[in-house]
Amino acid sequence: MIIINIGLGVFNLIPLPPLDGSKVLVRFLPYKAKQWFLEKENLFYILFLIVWITGLTSYIVTPAVSAVYGGLVKIALALFGIF
Repeated sequence: MIIINIGLGVFNLIPLPPLDGSKVLVRFLPYKAKQWFLEKENLFYILFLIVWITGLTSYIVTPAVSAVYGGLVKIALALFGIF
């Protein structure tokens, strides 16, 4: 269940418009880049659908989930002195 939860969190942070990662990204973009990103939002929806349908999300999410899970395990082991 932990890995599924991490996977959903990492997936949601992909910076494509229907996901929350795009809202985070827009906050850090310079003004002109933000305007361009918001103008092309419909194009990014199509890109998201292509990435989702083709299964490319697994190539993005799987390494990130492994890294986050490994980091959490190391932190937990260090906190409990098992490491």
